[in-house]
Amino acid sequence: MFTAADQLSQLPHLRREIGQLQRRIETLRDQVVYTADRVQSSQRQFPYRAGTVRIVGLDMQHSESRRYQQQIAGLLAVLRQRQRRLLQLAAALEKQIAALPDSRHRQVLTLRFIEGLTAAQTAQVMDYSHRQVDRLQKEAAAQLRR
Repeated sequence: MFTAADQLSQLPHLRREIGQLQRRIETLRDQVVYTADRVQSSQRQFPYRAGTVRIVGLDMQHSESRRYQQQIAGLLAVLRQRQRRLLQLAAALEKQIAALPDSRHRQVLTLRFIEGLTAAQTAQVMDYSHRQVDRLQKEAAAQLRR
């Protein structure tokens, strides 16, 4: 079983992995072949004016499109799984962070790991130096290990 400190270190890695999966999905979506067609149409109600509608969709006759769609479906399943894991982990850690007695420790851990800010951004938000934020983070992590 992971300790709270180990779980804290997992949050940024999970966020990064989710970002990588999203980029892979977008890359595959860009490679899918689409087809378009124009069809004659009319309005549903009187006066039934004729028009043309352009329909765009996946070209499933193209073998690469089918393969890309299968890869995308698989990656989307993995992405949803990682997102659920991230939410569960963050919720569990928020409870442990809330139990810390020192407000500064709670703020540092929440900003750094739950909200995903860098140490420099956390220092700016808290109006502390980077060194103070590092020290508070180490103290808070040590308290979570106890």
